[in-house]
Amino acid sequence: MGFIQGSKKIIYFLDQKVEEIAIIVLGALLVSSLFFAVLVRYVIHIPSLSMASHWVEEAAQYSFIWLLYIGASLATRNGGHFRVTAQFGLLPKKARRFASLPGDLAWLIFNLFIIKLGVDLCRSSAENSLSLELPMKLVYAIIPLSFSLILFRLIQFNYRQWKKHQAAEGRHHG
Repeated sequence: MGFIQGSKKIIYFLDQKVEEIAIIVLGALLVSSLFFAVLVRYVIHIPSLSMASHWVEEAAQYSFIWLLYIGASLATRNGGHFRVTAQFGLLPKKARRFASLPGDLAWLIFNLFIIKLGVDLCRSSAENSLSLELPMKLVYAIIPLSFSLILFRLIQFNYRQWKKHQAAEGRHHG
């Protein structure tokens, strides 16, 4: 396998699989943590395990939060981000492909704003989480990280849509 082919496989993996794998891992952590917490709370009454249940409940909370943010990026990659499109059917066909651009531009600006706020939050955070004693800047890091990924996916989605329309026009004219 040559360098170019290996690079293409890595890029494909990063583009198509990273978010999905992260969601699977975070979902598994969430479910197993909650299963353990329920088991310890209602079935197994061992004091040392009860202390551990506080840790896994906190891990479940953070994995759920991270799962939602990574899921938003995956939805954006697939064009499933929030938008109202019913009114686009009233437009002429040529105008439809540009109809979502104002909303996507607003979404892009919003993402930049949230990335800035998320970075500021991470920089200013000095506290640790209660049970796991994780630096909260690690927990808060999902905000600028995910919104940067969402921003990238939004640009990528619009670029791919544009390329698809260009190819379709080429088939009609050629």
